[in-house]
Amino acid sequence: MLTAVLGWVGTAGTFAAYLLLWKGRLTSGSLTYAALNAVGGLLGGTASALYGAWPSAASNLIWAVIGLQSVATILLRRSRVVTALPVPDLAPDVRQHDLAA
Repeated sequence: MLTAVLGWVGTAGTFAAYLLLWKGRLTSGSLTYAALNAVGGLLGGTASALYGAWPSAASNLIWAVIGLQSVATILLRRSRVVTALPVPDLAPDVRQHDLAA
């Protein structure tokens, strides 16, 4: 029973990701899209492996790896953007002519 639930939730997750992409609610580069695919592939792959359906398990687990790689790439890009933002100058106001002296 648990195996079937894992498989159906995984399938629903990957279908939801595609449907939301198709409807324009998500973009292919969004964290939500990548996470839905990663989790859906992982759950579907686990269920397939528990059933002994190895071709399905392999394809789902590969799908999960692709999704996880996408999640990692998105999070890495976000962290680079945050660290690349300018840091506000907290020093007192210094005028240019004061620096020339």
